[in-house]
Amino acid sequence: MSTEQRNAAQQEMVRWLCNSKEFGREPARIECAGKFELQGMRYYVFRYKRQLPDKWTLGICGGFEGEALENCGYVFSEQEEYGEEDVSKRAARLVKYVRSYWEEQEKMEEEQKKRPGDFVNLVLLEDTEWNKKILKKELEEKWKLTDKKDFVPKEENLYRFGFRGATVTVEMVPTRVSGDEMDYGARKNHIWRSASSAVKRHRAYLSVTVKHGKLSSIESGILLVKTVAACCSLPGVLGVYANGTVYQVEQYKHFSGMARAGVFPVQNLVWFGRYNGKKGLCGYTFGLSQFGYDEVEVLNSTASEQELDDFFLALTNYIIYHNMVLKHGETLGFQSWQKLPVTKSKGVAVPGESIKIGFPGVKTVSKTGYSGYVGRI
Repeated sequence: MSTEQRNAAQQEMVRWLCNSKEFGREPARIECAGKFELQGMRYYVFRYKRQLPDKWTLGICGGFEGEALENCGYVFSEQEEYGEEDVSKRAARLVKYVRSYWEEQEKMEEEQKKRPGDFVNLVLLEDTEWNKKILKKELEEKWKLTDKKDFVPKEENLYRFGFRGATVTVEMVPTRVSGDEMDYGARKNHIWRSASSAVKRHRAYLSVTVKHGKLSSIESGILLVKTVAACCSLPGVLGVYANGTVYQVEQYKHFSGMARAGVFPVQNLVWFGRYNGKKGLCGYTFGLSQFGYDEVEVLNSTASEQELDDFFLALTNYIIYHNMVLKHGETLGFQSWQKLPVTKSKGVAVPGESIKIGFPGVKTVSKTGYSGYVGRI
């Protein structure tokens, strides 16, 4: 076992636990309990304690190729008790869980790029009760979504309407969302600390689908946001799964207010994630693929959290509204003197390939310039 590689894995495990969605700080104690090989990659098994009196908890970090010190990003723990029995099998199961999640996300992203402008969001419900009449009233009175082709199917759990050539379908599914995707999405919301507990309470969900028809992807996205925001006004809504993330209801409704103000609601359609890297703050977009673009990442920046959020807000609005395709080897700037390097490579925090932008964190984006890149609708 390479001591240097093992130490790198432990540092990565600690960094993951320090995320606000996990412990928010370093564990009281952590030990490397072993390693194993899976599909040509090396993974390290850790046991850790949040507090010294606590029982040991299982975690994994990997995979590493050969003696490399960089891993492929599979760092995870389900907060389950460590236990000596079948620890290798349980650790391998965690790896397979994370791997299958990212493979599914990559597949979905590639499919989405082929049909930009079509959207699907899930509205998580506390029970199986819902009222189509309340939803229709909310859509018509608050969001002005009316159309002569309005069609209410006979099925109790289905509501569908047309809008300027697009088709919107809201279907109530009286079961929990299968798999662990909701729990993983809840962990990605660094703003809503209790997202995971809210997700566990859901017993049904509304599947909101928009087929854009003759609408542009921008118009279709706005239509989705208005429909989902209307669904959020129904009783018993716990959260919204969009852009690979579970949004808090108040959070989603707050962002959707941009649409009512005549501004493109980009934060409902593209998630801005962030985490602490080895040498600085890292961030990523999740949702640009719905418009046919590559996701964007910033790695190891000296920027503040607010600077990074503002940068992504300006950049994503500009990409979507001006159909800007970022290419490997180019430079990007919001001012004539600014030249931020652009590269394209395998994603770190997003599936598939992503665009990496060298955003250093000095005040390179003028704060008076942000509004110029906010799309008007």
